[in-house]
Amino acid sequence: MTSYGLTLSINPSRAGKLLFVPVLVLTTIHTATMLLWFNDLLPADEWWHIALFDLDEEESFGTWYSTLILFTAGQLCLIQSWLERKGAGRSTGSWLFLAVGFHILSIDEVVGLHEYVNTLVEDTAWTTFGAIIVLIIGLANLPFLARLPSRTRNLFVIAGAIYVGGALGVERATDWYDVNDLMNTLAYNLWTAVEEFMEMSGIVLFIFALLERIAPAGRKPARVEIQFRR
Repeated sequence: MTSYGLTLSINPSRAGKLLFVPVLVLTTIHTATMLLWFNDLLPADEWWHIALFDLDEEESFGTWYSTLILFTAGQLCLIQSWLERKGAGRSTGSWLFLAVGFHILSIDEVVGLHEYVNTLVEDTAWTTFGAIIVLIIGLANLPFLARLPSRTRNLFVIAGAIYVGGALGVERATDWYDVNDLMNTLAYNLWTAVEEFMEMSGIVLFIFALLERIAPAGRKPARVEIQFRR
């Protein structure tokens, strides 16, 4: 029986840089657009054009890209989970848990599941519940992190800190604008750029670290080979 296969080779360093370019572009366009808009340098009847690049809008290029990279991170975690199981590793379940988590986050980017938390508990911001969940997950995954190589562990921790700092830290700091009905201001929209930049950067760094982890040990430059056979 003839076997057919496809080998996909990826350079983690180049992939990370390539994924980071849209982060810079989207953040720059958002910032420039808001500076022009709130200084009355753009036509008032062309807001729908601006909304496409507004990182705080659900139907925008920024939301699409965040969803894409979160989904990519989830798929890579699935691959690593399969590799762990194939090699009789101890972290198969942990990688699978991460895969599920990233896929849920990718869905949340579009559906806005976290926003429904505020409708259930009006007196408490969703970031409070988010912080509790992050703390629980972080503590539960300490043994998993301890088993990782030091470089991978450090990159994961840095990536997580950047992502959570944007998703929860900056979000929490900007609650004041929401409470005082100041979301349609330049200051709030500039903070949005900081928040989304941190979130997307954290995900890209995680993907880079994960690609390095999947890559065969000692390969220079490190490359990932994924084979599909039938």
